Order: sequence, then structure tokens, then C-alpha cells
Amino acid sequence: MKKWVKIMEKNDLFDMDSVDLYECINGMKFELQSRNFEYKKLQNQVENIKERFSKIRDILEDEEPSELTIEESSMLIKIVNLYREILRIEEYEIFFLGGGQAYKYFRKMEIIE
Repeated sequence: MKKWVKIMEKNDLFDMDSVDLYECINGMKFELQSRNFEYKKLQNQVENIKERFSKIRDILEDEEPSELTIEESSMLIKIVNLYREILRIEEYEIFFLGGGQAYKYFRKMEIIE
């Protein structure tokens, strides 16, 4: 069983410390790569651009400023848009992860049956 799933089973989301919560979110992101085709496709597109344009990789990963050509600038804009789509998918998953935990919490508090 995945470590982040074990953490979720033994702890309510509301009772987790920030390290456990971060680990659960990262585990969810890792799992998304294997079960969500769109998510994996977007990440592959980002990686392909970074492989083709080393200046963009340096800016994003090493935070090194650099002058960019028009093509490089366009690709950087594309990566920003891809990151937005990746974030949208992650936020959707986190929302439902939290919703499931809220349901568990409400049942525990006997607010719902």
C-alpha cells in the first residue's frame, strides 16, 4: 500500500501535521501520473519543451535570469499555460480528497449519518 494512503487511513486530514499533508498531496500527484492520461500528457509536454530549450529549463529550475528569443519566450508562455492546466487537475483532486475527509469528519461528529 502506498505510504500516503496509509497516512490518510490512520489520520484525518484535519489532524495531520504539514509534513504528512504535504506527503499526501505529493502522493496524490504521483498517482495522477499513472492514472490520468491528460495530466501525464501535460507533464510530458512541459518536459519536452525544457529538453528543447535549455534556457527555459535554467530559468524554471535554477532561477537563472536569461535573455530569450521570441521562440523561447513563446515556449515559456506555453509552459506557464501547461502548468496552469496541471494545477487545475491537481486542485480538482485535492478538492475531492478534502471532500472525502470532510464527509468522514461530519460522520464522526454525527452531523450526518
